[in-house]
Amino acid sequence: MSAPNQFLSETHIIGPECRERALDNERFPILKNAPFIWVGYSVLKPPYRIVRLNSVHSHIIVSVSGKGRTLIDGQSVDWEPRQALLGPVGKHHGFEIAGSEPWTIAWIFFDDHPSSPALKGQKVELVDSPSNDFETTVSMLLHEASGPAQPNVMAALVTILDANARRLAGSEEVDQRLWKLWEKVESNLAYPWTTLEMSRSANMSEEHLRRLCQKDYQRSPMRHLTKLRMSRASVMLKSSTMSIEEIASKVGYASVYSFSAAFKRQTGYSPGKTRSR
Repeated sequence: MSAPNQFLSETHIIGPECRERALDNERFPILKNAPFIWVGYSVLKPPYRIVRLNSVHSHIIVSVSGKGRTLIDGQSVDWEPRQALLGPVGKHHGFEIAGSEPWTIAWIFFDDHPSSPALKGQKVELVDSPSNDFETTVSMLLHEASGPAQPNVMAALVTILDANARRLAGSEEVDQRLWKLWEKVESNLAYPWTTLEMSRSANMSEEHLRRLCQKDYQRSPMRHLTKLRMSRASVMLKSSTMSIEEIASKVGYASVYSFSAAFKRQTGYSPGKTRSR
């Protein structure tokens, strides 16, 4: 079945009365922990229509209030409040506002690609979103980012939002021991963590910790630790006046040289360049 005419061509229509609050992982590297590339909340008024013939990133969009329409299995389908759109990377998707009333949506886009998709489904689908956890966490994250933007608070909210997204997508949840471990690690990134010590803290073997991290994060425990450290360092470089030496120490590096090298490997920029961007 062919798609309705309005969803046949690449389209990006956002009317002048649409309002959007959004975060991106360039300005807020802590989003990469999930990994999210964009997080946002929109209040939309006509005209509004987005069509992507080959979606660049997987995404989850929850209809909070008002009504929209979306493309499901080649048909235009009403999109009601308390429903979430799951859009895998590489798929044809389209959605638009329905009627004249405002339509409010909360959304995340994952930093993924077809060879390693964040959403495992093979097609775009609408699912029920019975609680308001997803949009509440998005709103809290946006509020924190526009105010104090404390790294530990931002990190905790990103972790919660990732868990909410997994539930909506029907993905297997991350082992709770991992959540507790990374919460502990993030609260003390200056500590000289090793895989052995982290496995003991999580009450599991080193090999099991490696398997879980590979399954849930597609990286080893030590690489995930480095990612957390560099995300925290990026935030501190952009939001504080601490010296690079102080920041290196706070994220577990005794040597500024080692920190700078690790930071550039992870982000593509030196700490000094990141601070000046």
